[in-house]
Amino acid sequence: MKALGNPVSLLEQRVERAIVSLPVLDASRVTYVACTSPVASPSYQAVESQSFDVAIGGAEPSYFLRLANDEVAELVDDDVAFAAAGRLNDLAFSPEPVGRAAEQRAVLFARLGNGWRAAKIDDLMQPPMVVRLIEMQKTIAAAAPFGRSWSVFDGIDGLMTLVVQTGEALPADAEWMLDWMTAMREAISAAGVAQKPAHGDPHSSNVMLGPGGSVMLVDFDMAADMDPYYQLGVQMNELYQFESQMKPLLEMHDGHFSEKSFSRCRIYAAADDLYWALRSLLQHARSPLRSVEFLKYAGWRFLRCRMLLGNPGFEQRLRSL
Repeated sequence: MKALGNPVSLLEQRVERAIVSLPVLDASRVTYVACTSPVASPSYQAVESQSFDVAIGGAEPSYFLRLANDEVAELVDDDVAFAAAGRLNDLAFSPEPVGRAAEQRAVLFARLGNGWRAAKIDDLMQPPMVVRLIEMQKTIAAAAPFGRSWSVFDGIDGLMTLVVQTGEALPADAEWMLDWMTAMREAISAAGVAQKPAHGDPHSSNVMLGPGGSVMLVDFDMAADMDPYYQLGVQMNELYQFESQMKPLLEMHDGHFSEKSFSRCRIYAAADDLYWALRSLLQHARSPLRSVEFLKYAGWRFLRCRMLLGNPGFEQRLRSL
């Protein structure tokens, strides 16, 4: 743990500025240490933020400081992310956000104690955990809107502009995938969309598991009002390989199974793969983390996208909406 006053990097300077600006902390008694290593493959974890454990007076760390990276700053609404963290904490679904240093894009959370860890896919694909997560998502969706509308198709449009500006190479079939996105957007728009508040990023690294079966959600950068079937489709795609495994999640979510709603989930899954492939390409172009395998992660998401789009029954899913 390091005391304030002798930063040796620009990052540590930023950390210390954030700590000094947080009234809840007595900077003269604070020590801090980096606590999470970034990795893009096989999981996409800690690559869009820097995290630090924060202790007071030599005690065990009691806070967790998250600094958002600037490489994807235009993709995140910091105000909504902080508000969502507070909203989910009120529901007992997330750690308490105890302070924010807006200029440093930093949020201080109450630290989850010993016995907590990031979930793995094997944890989350078990039926009791799937039920728990879907119930949490439905509770969030039933609350007041966050005030930020978001669509994965708008997200893809924005990312394409940014990626092209970087000069990063796109795969040879990028136009083919983008043509599909246009058709998918039109089909979903014609069918109608009811936006609901959502955490928006149900990947396993954003789910924390604790003692006694406790579950918390972290990372609120994707929080927004969105089609709930987008989040559900992402969850299905994250956890399972076969559609026969995915379908029970829709019944848990809606109380019944509908082929039209399932098609919507699968359409969103393909769009999400393209979205995160492009986002990872942007990170490859911009991020100083040269040892992180952004290209490998992007390649995997492009591959999964084209596999789903190339499925013989995929066009029928669009027609079924």
